[in-house]
Amino acid sequence: MSARERLINEISQTPDILIKEVLDFLLFIKYRSNQEIVKKDNSHNSDLPSLLNFIDQINSETHTGDNLQLPRDLSKNLDHYLYGASKEEL
Repeated sequence: MSARERLINEISQTPDILIKEVLDFLLFIKYRSNQEIVKKDNSHNSDLPSLLNFIDQINSETHTGDNLQLPRDLSKNLDHYLYGASKEEL
């Protein structure tokens, strides 16, 4: 007996009061399944161009090395520059 046949058999033996809940649950599962399929299809097509556009925008707004004056010890003393912690010597 297939799952569909078992489900139909169970539904035929189920009281009417539970049929509405079963129907609501089935419709919810079908809707959610359709939404996940649509989301997967859209994520492969639309995310990549928007991500690349975002990266291009960030790159265009970022200063080059000529315009940017950063301390040579920034990576070692980041806490000092951000929070005022004691500075470590190079």
